[in-house]
Amino acid sequence: MLIAILQHGVSDARLERLSQVVSVDRRTIARWRRWWRDTFTATPFWRMARAGFMPPLDGTQLPAALIERFGGDAQDRLVALLRFLGPLTGGIRTRAF
Repeated sequence: MLIAILQHGVSDARLERLSQVVSVDRRTIARWRRWWRDTFTATPFWRMARAGFMPPLDGTQLPAALIERFGGDAQDRLVALLRFLGPLTGGIRTRAF
C-alpha cells in the first residue's frame, strides 16, 4: 500500500489515507519521505549504488523509482529492494554513514 501511494505522488488525501491505514502519524510519514529524499541519497552507499541504474533514477521519487527497477511481481520487487538495502542495516559498511 505504501509503495503504491508513493508511486502516484503524495497528495494531502493520500497522505491522510496512508496515515490511517498504517496507523502512523503524518509527520512520521513526512519524516520517512525526507529520509529517502535527503538522508538516503547523501549516503556513500547510494552514491556508489546509483551508478548501476541506467537511466539514472530520480532521487526525488524514491523509493518508488527504485522499486520499479527490480523485476517480478510486487512481492519479488519488494524482496529485491530489501536485499539491495541490506548493506545499510548493519556491519562495517554502515559505520561510514
